[in-house]
Amino acid sequence: MSLDVQVITPSHVIWDAPCDELILPSKDGLLGILSGHASLVTFVTVGVLRIRFQQVWIPVFVMGGLAQVEYDRVVILVNDACRGDAIDVQQAQDALEKAQDRLTKTLNPKERWRAEQCLKQAQAELSAAREFPQPLKVSLPEVSAGGRSRASQFPLTFQGFGEL
Repeated sequence: MSLDVQVITPSHVIWDAPCDELILPSKDGLLGILSGHASLVTFVTVGVLRIRFQQVWIPVFVMGGLAQVEYDRVVILVNDACRGDAIDVQQAQDALEKAQDRLTKTLNPKERWRAEQCLKQAQAELSAAREFPQPLKVSLPEVSAGGRSRASQFPLTFQGFGEL
C-alpha cells in the first residue's frame, strides 16, 4: 500500500502524489511514516523531508509547519519548501559559510539565536541539494507554480526581529 502525500506551502504545492514512505523532521527527531501509521498531528521543523517514491528517496527542504497523518493520507503544511533538485548547491554552500561566519561573530543571545536558525536552515537546504539522486531514474510528479524555494531568495525574518 502507499501513502497519499501533499506538501503545501502558502504559494505552491511541492508534492501531490502517492509515495511508499516518508521521513519527517519533527521537534522530537525524525519521524518515519508508512502505510497504516496511526493518526497524528505533529510539528515539522526546519530540515529535510525525505519521500520514498518508486524506490528512490527524494529530499525536500522544508521551513517548518504542521503535518497530519490519517488513513494513509499525509498533508504537510509548511512555511516554505523546495525539492533538492531545485536548489543550487553552490548558493547553498555559500549561504552555509555565511551563516557559520555570522554565528562566530554574534555576542548577544538574541543575535546568537537568529544566527543559529539561519545556520540550521542553510544546513538543511544544502543537505537536500546534495542528497538529490543524480542521475534520477524515475519521473517525478510536476511541481505547481512557484516550485523554487523562496528560502534562498529572501532572508529569514521573524516578526519583531527584522532580517536575519
